[in-house]
Amino acid sequence: MVEYPFLIGQLAFGRFKLLQERSDQFVLFIDHQAVDNTRPYMATGTRADYYQPGFPAEPGRHYGAFVRFARRHAGQTVLDLGCGFGAYSSALAAEGLSCFGCDINVDYLRRAVGSGIPVASVDSLLPFRDRTFDTVMIFEVLEHVADVGSVLSEAFRVARKNVLVTVPNSENIEQMKANDVTYAHMLSSDHLHFFEPASLDGLLRQYSKDVSIERADPIYPFWFVGRSLPFYGLKLLFRFGLLKPRFFSRLYAVASVREN
Repeated sequence: MVEYPFLIGQLAFGRFKLLQERSDQFVLFIDHQAVDNTRPYMATGTRADYYQPGFPAEPGRHYGAFVRFARRHAGQTVLDLGCGFGAYSSALAAEGLSCFGCDINVDYLRRAVGSGIPVASVDSLLPFRDRTFDTVMIFEVLEHVADVGSVLSEAFRVARKNVLVTVPNSENIEQMKANDVTYAHMLSSDHLHFFEPASLDGLLRQYSKDVSIERADPIYPFWFVGRSLPFYGLKLLFRFGLLKPRFFSRLYAVASVREN
């Protein structure tokens, strides 16, 4: 089997010049017939235009892979820790699971209640007895919180069976940077922590002896090719397993609760 070694991103323009407007801003004029050069500020951008905070998934517009992951591993009762708008817990509840949502953001919880999910506003300590839920799921949360240890300690305290975690993957970032591409989550302004498989495994093993980490959500090189013969050719090679993806944008973890 063959792995593709890197991704290449390249943009080409005929001619351009940079005019300094301020010490921290440049205006880009592009000499191209498809570009309106009469509005010079069209091509400007600030850090805030690109580095923005993330927002919870909307119910009904959630990421289906997370629901399938939870369905494979979760027990009957589930605590959605950092539930946001309740998109994933409501999707699981629709399949017959008993779900409860927790979040620090009260505005998010109001939306979650509208999805029919019972919720509680929490900070560092969870208002539940030990081993209350079969499963605690923490989807796209750990990268946002300052005290990861407190979140995990409480999650494992109230779980009976397992804790399910998803985080953005920062593996191979140096190689991606060397080829002028990066993960989309690197543009998230509110990410405090960055995980690779080994670091996530080491973190979860402080609370669990049985941890499995799955690289998920692959990045395919044919995404960067227009719909042409190379696009369909590459797509078929990956579909039949003749090429294997090397870069994955997320990590999925299952950590079993220790028996007392």
